[in-house]
Amino acid sequence: MGGTKRHGATVYAVGTALLAALCHPLPPLAAQSHEVLLATTTSTRDAGLLDTLLPIFERRTGYRVKVIAVGSGQALELGRRGDADVVLAHAPDAERLLADSGYFVTRRLVMHNDFLIVGSSADPAGLR
Repeated sequence: MGGTKRHGATVYAVGTALLAALCHPLPPLAAQSHEVLLATTTSTRDAGLLDTLLPIFERRTGYRVKVIAVGSGQALELGRRGDADVVLAHAPDAERLLADSGYFVTRRLVMHNDFLIVGSSADPAGLR
């Protein structure tokens, strides 16, 4: 778990993936209340992506999304306890463990990122 590869992603890929994840069938409790509790990371919230995607989701489905933004571990714990309908986190090993243990109905990779170092071929910073 961890490492710098877990931060960042393209807006298009994340947006598409988030909409797909949020459109997944919901547990009966959330379906009855017409509210979806999304436990996610502060980095997902702070990126501003939810501000764009959630109004679209809410308009299309009639569900209202309540966001709880915490660290990955806390978001996963909310999901494990059944206190969240959807969890977006960036701790793949912990996510797999909870899914394999039966706490989560399904686990889907909805985003990933790659880092590139871009610069002059002369390499003035001496990175090579």
